Amino acid sequence: MARFEVAPKLLGAHVYDYKNLRDQWLDWADGLALFGPNGAGKTNLLEALAILLGTEQTLLLAHPRLAPVNANALAVVAEMSTDELPWAPSALPPAVFAFPSDLVRELPALSRARQDAAWWQAIGVSGGDSFLAGLGELALPADVREYLKSQSDRPVIRYRLVSFALEVTDRLDDGDPIAVRVERQFSRTLMGVAPPEAVTRFADELPDVFAPLRTALAALPAGPDGYVDLLALPGVAEPPARLEWLPRSRRSAEVYEHLQARMRAAEEPAEELAACLADLPAVVGDFAPDGGWWVHEVAAEAVSAELAVTLDHVQVRLTGEDADLEFLDIRGEKPNFIGNTRAADALEKFSAGERRWVDEALATAAQAVDRFAAGATWQAYLLNELDEAAVIESLVGVSEPVQALVEREGFWTAEARDRLLSVLENQLLAAAHDKLAKDDSSFGRALTEHSAGLSSLRPQTMVRVFDEPESHLHPQAQRRIAVALDRLRLRGDNVVLASHSPHFLDLPDWRLVHVQRTPEGTTLSRLAASDLDARKALAGQMGLTRGELLTRVSFLLIVEGEHDRLLLEELYGSRLNDAGVRIVRMHGTDNLLATAQMDFIERHLDVPIGVLLDFTRLEKVNDNRIPTRQLRDEEQTLRHLLRACRKNGRSVTPFGLSRPDIVAYLNEDAIRVEKAGFPGWTAVMREFHAMSGRRSFKPWLDERFGVDLTRTDQVRQVVKWMVQKDLPPGTELSKVISTTLR
Repeated sequence: MARFEVAPKLLGAHVYDYKNLRDQWLDWADGLALFGPNGAGKTNLLEALAILLGTEQTLLLAHPRLAPVNANALAVVAEMSTDELPWAPSALPPAVFAFPSDLVRELPALSRARQDAAWWQAIGVSGGDSFLAGLGELALPADVREYLKSQSDRPVIRYRLVSFALEVTDRLDDGDPIAVRVERQFSRTLMGVAPPEAVTRFADELPDVFAPLRTALAALPAGPDGYVDLLALPGVAEPPARLEWLPRSRRSAEVYEHLQARMRAAEEPAEELAACLADLPAVVGDFAPDGGWWVHEVAAEAVSAELAVTLDHVQVRLTGEDADLEFLDIRGEKPNFIGNTRAADALEKFSAGERRWVDEALATAAQAVDRFAAGATWQAYLLNELDEAAVIESLVGVSEPVQALVEREGFWTAEARDRLLSVLENQLLAAAHDKLAKDDSSFGRALTEHSAGLSSLRPQTMVRVFDEPESHLHPQAQRRIAVALDRLRLRGDNVVLASHSPHFLDLPDWRLVHVQRTPEGTTLSRLAASDLDARKALAGQMGLTRGELLTRVSFLLIVEGEHDRLLLEELYGSRLNDAGVRIVRMHGTDNLLATAQMDFIERHLDVPIGVLLDFTRLEKVNDNRIPTRQLRDEEQTLRHLLRACRKNGRSVTPFGLSRPDIVAYLNEDAIRVEKAGFPGWTAVMREFHAMSGRRSFKPWLDERFGVDLTRTDQVRQVVKWMVQKDLPPGTELSKVISTTLR
């Protein structure tokens, strides 16, 4: 059933020809960061993606800047559900071509059926109860059939944009466009990993529908590594994903009109759902559910959820008026009213840096309202079909608490609605499954999906685009927004950004793309996260000075040597990076050198400083009753350092590890990969502390237990095993890092 399918996975986009972009392949990731100087073509690339995937709202805002696009100039490749393959020829009604055109336009399933039927007819196939069975009618060689079967379980499909049209359908009183109609048409090809010789030798003998394979074998077109085009598929009108982008700041009236239109469209399905819930057995009371109010709550919740990530000092409050939300600044002792969405100057109440994120959150609210309306449609449709006895049994434990909640609040809140639906969720999904299972054919299931609103159960892939998200922001705010966009990615959206800010160069798990203008045109180059030289060159090309690069730093942690930095960056790198923590090696415990480093840091960075030392007991260092000579070497150094800092009016935060070296926090099981007989750190520490006199720890460890951690490559290998097998380091080290991050 569609509900349990995975969402489409974008693999890449190909810009064959758009403005200054020629034959460029963009390798996809759920987090894409585009970098390059002004005029390189970053925004042109975003426009191309908007033409391919953009929602009507995106294209409404972008259309003045879009250039005409030729047929087949743009393409996107995605891993799709098997439902995207042509429906079986035997499942298509014989009279599919006789359906009236206006009815076909209204029902996507009919339009899809007509195109699939034409495809099967064109290749001379009339039988088969599945896609592969239909192709079997072509009497393909066994090797070809087996290969196609292996590529059809999770098919990779290339969507080429054949035509694109955009028409303004509504305007504000001042003449500005407020709504558009977008029509796209895509041709498609099934792709697959490069076929074996047993398949390619038949290429010239295969039917014309396999022409893409012959072309691919002659001149491999750009696409995912190792994939080729195999088979021409029927065209479609819908892209495999939806892209939301605000290419310019919306005016307050535009924001209000857009949100109001989406909320009004959602009111009818919401009221139908409310009426169905009110009729449920065992749900009684003096208050009737108000679906219209639920729509307001959905919008407010969506705005609040996004602002909690991007602008956490702004809070949202419902007013109950049409599409109206109030904004409050909660930084003071009491919330301070900022403005509301109905006002003509709603967005002007915010600073330039804040306004952008309020605008984005309100656009997200419109999407959330659409999703709620789609869900309410199928839930209301199926609620009346549930078995009454099973419903009563499910409601026994929740009806009284829900009614008490309603009476306490004086109305049906979203919480009351969700508590009822949560206990009925399994029955509703089972009813949806049964509804679809009554049709053996994909065509019949598609018609049922449309009539019952079940198509909204199909998971979608959403792409969020942010062009220069650092605009109007202080460097510290830029760092917060970089972290916020990564949270949006982790929340489930694909996120694409184009930026000049150094704060986005260090996003963990993102794909960095260098957009560069050359005499031949714009090129796209993937930038490896480890390629520091390339990143320095890119930063210089974007006009970033060394000082601007340093603004990414919010805390400096000074450590003793290379092994300390290696462990911390490899094991905690993404968390440290998100918090703006950078690590500086002290090259030993030389107090003068450390002080000189901190003098530069404090004068030129103005960030908090911390020092992490091994074999250090902070309680001893801070106890002035203990003579310095009775402290360990590291402890003596730290005491001298702290005293020097206090004397010079500087602040430093000390962190101490009790074990004699940071390598003693490497995971024991990772060490045993090479040294199976390693007894573990408890035994090692007991023996080391029992010795008379002080020895250098790592040489002693090698001599006594045969564990050589003196060499950086050996330490790196152990850390690599820890990362691969998700083996944790010593608990004390993790606690110190957590304290540092706080």
